[in-house]
Amino acid sequence: EPKFEGTSYGFRPGRSTLDAIGRIFISINKMGYYILDADIAKCFDQIDHDYLLSKLHCPTTIRRNIRQWLKAGVMDNGVFDDTKAGTPQGGVISPLLANIALDGMV
Repeated sequence: EPKFEGTSYGFRPGRSTLDAIGRIFISINKMGYYILDADIAKCFDQIDHDYLLSKLHCPTTIRRNIRQWLKAGVMDNGVFDDTKAGTPQGGVISPLLANIALDGMV
């Protein structure tokens, strides 16, 4: 969290929609800035596990637990399916993992 870009507001603790609007207002008044509001289609479904795990700077045990969680698979109507990419939508940690995967793409 402390390493994320200061201009990123999605799923960030202590950052609200009003904070983002305030930042936009300041940027517009300074001119020469771009504002990006994106809803990336299937973002949570398409995150590459290996890429995401390579960006995690944490102890090996935590990285291993996250890998197992990502690879756990999905049960849908009694049918098991492997998870080759993505993070579980609705998962508590998924927004953080998405921010980690997207960080630095500007």
